[in-house]
Amino acid sequence: MSYVVVLPSYNERENILELIETIIRSSKDSYVVVVDDNSPDETFKVVDEFKNNLESNLFKRLYLIKRQKKDGRGGAVWDGLKFSLTNIPDAQYFIEMDCDFSHNPSYIFTGIKLLEKGHNLVLGSRYPNGKIVNWPFSRRMISFFANILARILIDRNIHDFTNGFRFYDKDLVTYLLDQDMKYTGYINLSETISLSLKAGKSIGSFPIIFVNRKLGKSNTDFKELANSLVSIFKIAIDHRFK
Repeated sequence: MSYVVVLPSYNERENILELIETIIRSSKDSYVVVVDDNSPDETFKVVDEFKNNLESNLFKRLYLIKRQKKDGRGGAVWDGLKFSLTNIPDAQYFIEMDCDFSHNPSYIFTGIKLLEKGHNLVLGSRYPNGKIVNWPFSRRMISFFANILARILIDRNIHDFTNGFRFYDKDLVTYLLDQDMKYTGYINLSETISLSLKAGKSIGSFPIIFVNRKLGKSNTDFKELANSLVSIFKIAIDHRFK
């Protein structure tokens, strides 16, 4: 069963080539779509050169999309998923993950197995039984309380609304691309869970070890985190009353 891994990229050249190679060499059924937001460190150029040096069977399984400006992780993911749905017709499963090895690619097959069991969406979850390594205390607290808040406001059965390691079946991707999503930043992660729940989709999860990046610098700033906390209330209102 073929699957696509969408990698939203912005200033990720320290990590992304190793991750791409790990994914596309792990299975002949894998595809990778890199969505670059015009990174100033020329990530797109680095990946393009890497692609052109691949053997033909791997070359055809790596795609690159270059957006003209940084427009949020959520927007990049869904541009990549829309491209994948149109241009990789044999793909049945779709995965989003970070480019910095915070999400271990060895978990990919665990998520796919849960999709094969009938879930529409599978979350690689840090809570309640996963583990976070090398995160500063402030980030741990913000993430923990943001997820507590989302559980109270939206659904107590979901423990990790904000982790970007996700697995979708084709039906859910098609459905979500037809929805009017309001957010393009990290809060889109919570928005898509809300939309999936409202549509009665089956959501599964499995615990992961989330390791803070060893190379590069996080693109999430505290302003975006603060805006996300405000936005979760708006998502909850839509979820409950619309």
